[in-house]
Amino acid sequence: MVRVREGPCPPGARCVSIGTIRPRHGVQIPDGDYLVVMSPAVASAVDVAAVAGRFKCVICVGPSTAAAVGGRCAVPREYTSYGVAQLLKALAPGRTVVLRSSAGNDVLRSLVPDVVEVPVYDLVFDEEKIREAVSAVSAAKVVVLTSSTIAEIMASRVDLAGKIVVAIGAVTSKKLRELGVPHVVAEEATIESAVKTALRNWEKSVG
Repeated sequence: MVRVREGPCPPGARCVSIGTIRPRHGVQIPDGDYLVVMSPAVASAVDVAAVAGRFKCVICVGPSTAAAVGGRCAVPREYTSYGVAQLLKALAPGRTVVLRSSAGNDVLRSLVPDVVEVPVYDLVFDEEKIREAVSAVSAAKVVVLTSSTIAEIMASRVDLAGKIVVAIGAVTSKKLRELGVPHVVAEEATIESAVKTALRNWEKSVG
């Protein structure tokens, strides 16, 4: 499994990180009706609890993000930008402020009106770690890609043909389709589910 930063690795997987998170300092968060937190890394850059009171509702993209910010947020059924968009559409109209990385996608802006995106951290990639990941992915039979950015980096450096490639969610899947990479999508947009999907598909391929 290839991801940006270090973290717990599910049983049965080898996890390779290719970078780190660098919080942005002095970020100004505008007022709004809904505050969306798009990753656990946001919590390392912003004191979400300190600004949450300025919004009607805080939405976290998934359970790990909710845990990182203290759990005081709504979580969509699908743990992706698409899931957040569906949840916002079900709520009363209002201004949505999205806290995310500077490498975020444009899904929410394209699907939901009155969205303001605020980059609160940058992804800093390490070329040596990328080379290590390329070596690991080249030798692997099954690969889990945890973001569209990771997918783009790996597909540009490794021939993924013949491998079982698992996209963690819909946004990563969209990027892989654009890149022409055959893949399957995790049943749930979490690392644990993506690894289970990878192991299940591997067992099918050898069984």
